[in-house]
Amino acid sequence: MAQKSNIQSADTICIDDEEGRPERPSDRSRRVAEARASFRDILLPYPRQDELVAALDELRLTGLLTKGKPQGGVRLIAETGSGKTIGAERFKTYVEAAEEHDPRSKPIVIATIDGSGTTRSIPASILKAMEVPRPEQGTEPVLWMRAIDALRRSETQILIIDEFNRAARRPTMSSAIATALRDLMDQGVAPLAFLATEEARDVFRRSPDLAGRLDAPVTMNPLDWLIEEDRDLFMDFLAGLDEEMVERGILRVSSGLAEPELARLLCEASNGNIRQISHIVETAMAAVVRRDDDAISRDDLSVAVDEWSIPNQCIGYNPFEAA
Repeated sequence: MAQKSNIQSADTICIDDEEGRPERPSDRSRRVAEARASFRDILLPYPRQDELVAALDELRLTGLLTKGKPQGGVRLIAETGSGKTIGAERFKTYVEAAEEHDPRSKPIVIATIDGSGTTRSIPASILKAMEVPRPEQGTEPVLWMRAIDALRRSETQILIIDEFNRAARRPTMSSAIATALRDLMDQGVAPLAFLATEEARDVFRRSPDLAGRLDAPVTMNPLDWLIEEDRDLFMDFLAGLDEEMVERGILRVSSGLAEPELARLLCEASNGNIRQISHIVETAMAAVVRRDDDAISRDDLSVAVDEWSIPNQCIGYNPFEAA
């Protein structure tokens, strides 16, 4: 869109549209905010998340067939931003949509450990995830009794512990946390799935009794441009983002994000990490919407790396400038 610079009063920005009408800051901010919100609603199929969903469903169904007996578990250790939590939420949505359970039950519970890393933080996190009133009230034994009772009453089919790496923050407590969760499995309450980053390996290493009860780990490694399968996955993901932004009316035309050379630079800039690529594209998209342009350019992506990736220490250089 043709634009011209123009100095306006304090309640307008310094850009006129092609018809000479000034735009107020609040209008522009609302437009950008709506675009960001719509972008963050985009959920694209991602095969590595599908592997997690399949593993969780196998664990859930096995638990149903062995109800009341000691339960198993599975772990996924992957870097932040790999899609672990979104994969778990997709699984929860899938199970709830099937409507094969009592509508009053909570078949899938995703409990996120808080940053304290204490033993009482586990049952408190479970109670909070289940929306039980006063989730932190009571001594640790009381909290565990309340959590186990809530899981049983809600007929929970699988308990997913997210951010389990936080249990490693206090090495003196991690073994006690692992023991408590192992006991939960042995009581037949529900199968357990652990989502964590690398720090959690220490917890499992110090707790062989817990690790020995788990199925083969699920993997979700960063995408490697040099591996053909990963390259295809990455380009498909970018093509999906591009298409969704146009279909949702966020941008007017395709930005060509999946063009090989542009995709290669984006893969390098994002370290093959799904969350990082989403942030880079969102940052570039916001700049385009802010100036009321049609599509994301290579320069927009380069600036996004400078403004988001490098300040957040995701990468120490800009591949777009080095190319």
